Parts: sequence; C-alpha cells; structure tokens
Amino acid sequence: MNKFFTLGIILLSVLIACDKENINLREEPQPHEIVKKLLFIGGDTYHIADTAQTIRIGVDCNIDYNIEIIEEASHWITLKKDTLSKKGYVTRASISQNQNADWISLNISQNKTNDLRYGKIVINNTHYELSDTLSIIQSAKRNYYSDGSYIRILEATKGDVNLIIMGDGFTKKDLEIGGFYEQSMLDATNHFFATEPFKSYRDFFNVYMVVAESNEEGVGENNLSGAIDNKFGSAFGVGTEIVCDKEQIFEYAHKIKELPLNTPLTIIVVLNSTKYAGTTYLYANGNSIALCPMSNKPSPNDFEGIIRHEAGGHGFGFLADEYVYYQQVIPEQRKQEIKEWQALGFQMNLDFTNDSTAILWKAFIGLDKYQKVGIYAGGYEYMYGVWRSENNSCMNNNIPYFNAQSRWSIVNRIMNLSGINFTFQDFIKTDKPESPIIMKARSIKDTSFIPLGKPVWIR
Repeated sequence: MNKFFTLGIILLSVLIACDKENINLREEPQPHEIVKKLLFIGGDTYHIADTAQTIRIGVDCNIDYNIEIIEEASHWITLKKDTLSKKGYVTRASISQNQNADWISLNISQNKTNDLRYGKIVINNTHYELSDTLSIIQSAKRNYYSDGSYIRILEATKGDVNLIIMGDGFTKKDLEIGGFYEQSMLDATNHFFATEPFKSYRDFFNVYMVVAESNEEGVGENNLSGAIDNKFGSAFGVGTEIVCDKEQIFEYAHKIKELPLNTPLTIIVVLNSTKYAGTTYLYANGNSIALCPMSNKPSPNDFEGIIRHEAGGHGFGFLADEYVYYQQVIPEQRKQEIKEWQALGFQMNLDFTNDSTAILWKAFIGLDKYQKVGIYAGGYEYMYGVWRSENNSCMNNNIPYFNAQSRWSIVNRIMNLSGINFTFQDFIKTDKPESPIIMKARSIKDTSFIPLGKPVWIR
C-alpha cells in the first residue's frame, strides 16, 4: 500500500513539473516576424518638365523587387543600365543605399509633343504579394518665340498709328509663348493706354511686339566692368540716364513687314531691370525710342509711371519736361532748343510768355471745362522765364494725368498720323479731362525728387 502511494506521489510530481514547464514555455515571448515593406517615397505622382532629364526615385523597402514600366510609356521612360541586376531584377546589393531608402534612376526623354505625357512605374515582389505604383506626368512641349519674330498684339480699327514694343536683357528662358517676355510687353502696352487721352484713342493704334533674345540677363552699367551681353547694349549711365544701340533697335523694328515706309516709329524698349531710370531718344523725323525699366518703386515712379512719362509723354507726345529743378531763369540756349523743336510741332506744352492772349494754350483759358488751365511758372528744369499750363501733370512727376495742352498735343498727333482731319473744336467735344490723383505740384524744396534721364533730341 505504501509502495503504491509513494509511486503515485512521484507520478503526480512529474505531471506537475511538466505542466509548469509548459506554462513557462507559453509565457516566454516569441520573436516577432519582420514586416515586409515595398513602396515609393515622396507620394504617388511626379510632375516633371518637358526637357530630357534623369530623375532619381526613392524606394522604402527591405526586400528585393522587380521594376516594370507600363508599355505605353516605355518609349520615353527607361531605366538606367546600372539599376538592374544581371538577373533582370533589383536587389539591395545592386542599388545604392541612402539610410533607409533605395534609389532607382530613370531616363526621361524630351517631350516634343503639344500634349502632356503620362507614365506608370510599378515595383513588385510576387513572393510577398507586395507592389506600389508611381505615376509620372511630363509637361507638354514649351513653345518659344524666336529672336527677331514679331506679333501684332493690338489692331487699329479707327486710325493708323504704329507702336512697337520690344525688350532688352531677356534670355531664352523668358521667351516661352505666354511667358515672362510676352507678359512684360503686354504690361507695357496696358500701362501706355492706362491714362487719357491714350485710353480713349486705343483703337487708333496698331501695337507690335518684336522678340529680342539676349545672351545675358539684365541691364549693364555704362563702363567696362559692368557690361552685360544684352541685345541692344542697354546700360545705365549717370543718374537715371540709359544708353543703348539705337541703330540695332531700329533694325529690329523694321523686321515688321507690315510697317509702311517713311512712317514715324514710336518704339518702347522694356528693360529687364527693376531700377528707377528712363531715357527717351527723339528724332526730328518723328521717330522715338523710350527706354523703360520695370521699376519696382511705389507709384507714380513704378513701371507704369515710367511708361507714361517716357513713352507716352516724351516718346509719342514729344512733350518737354515740366518739373523745376533749378530756381533760376532758363538759359537762352535752352529756350532756343525748345523753340527749334516747336517749329516742328513738338514740345508744345511749354511757352516763354505769360501773356494769356498769346500763350500756346490760350484757347483753353476761361472755358468751364478747363478751369485748371492757367499760366504756371516753371518747366524744363527752370523756375523762371518758362511757363506750363497747369499746376501738375505727368511731365512733372509721372502722375497718371496729362494736362489739357499735353492731351491736345497727343491727340493732334494721333490724328495727323492717321490722316484724319481733326480740329481743336473736335478735341474740346471729345476730350475727357481726368482729375489727377495728386494735384499738388512737387516743391522745389523736395530733395527726394529724382528726375528721369533728360530726353535726347536728335535732329
């Protein structure tokens, strides 16, 4: 009896020990299986330019994988030769590693079509049933204007006046159709017609854009160390003056085949610079070149203000400056300069008499519509011995307002160039005086005033 009892005790002990061992085995943590991963880094879509290029795509993975280029894109997307292993698939040993990412390289050919191109790249591992897809979207071919080409951006319907706009310091990258060059020329056009009387006579103008491609971007300084290889040799000189290759500018203007011969050319050259400066070259035959940087100064010294003063005032209106810079009597030589040009019908916005019955704008004085018109001392940089028609005007400090005498000079020239008979009384009926935003003329004590470059008169 004792034997059986002892044997039972031993057997029970063994069973208890085995059960404890099983419990311990169940409680011991088992090693976790490593999670397999395979996916592209940086999203599921790449947008690329139309140019030929090589792109590197990151892959977050811890397994080998195959790469497949969907057939429709295989003619313009190819894998670099060193990406694939000899067995035709990617292994972690056959590609470069960067921390936790692999990198595969794709050669992309230039898109010479006018349509977007869509391609798909698939990576997969069939054993683990893992895959990821990347979409590549390539831009359509960018079309560029060629150097010397031109387009008409505004067609005259009522008159026959030609305005030519071109740029300097713009390189190939700016010449994309709809790009920076084109937009800058359109901005210049809109600025030119933003102020009366040009606003009301927009339909009298043909406006042409001529394309000029420069080798270097920007505008140089008028010295050897500051030279820029731009198309027309535009360079900043002393103060706000600008020099240029005038002959080449006229050469490019004459690329416009529609222009009639012996017709005065009004040319605006937009400079790829944000500097405040400006100079206009005026010729006795009616030609003009207005050099206008895209100034980023506050209005009225911004790009629009420079276009208004240089191109609208000097370049087309052949108006003289009305600002006062010297509190002195105008020298006799300067008076004679103006009188010589007035004999040709230019610079009619200044006079050298304060006699209201003889002054150039006498017909305006006393009319209800022109109460601002009077006789104001100062103009052509000098305070005494010269008079202007109103207290303030664009030709004083670039504000968006031409005085009555200046508007008449501008409209009279539009009609003459269009071959239309137009009298002073016709002008009075159609004129639209605008109240300037700034009526107060600049004080001679305002030392912050920086005049634009003096117009260069060429006989």
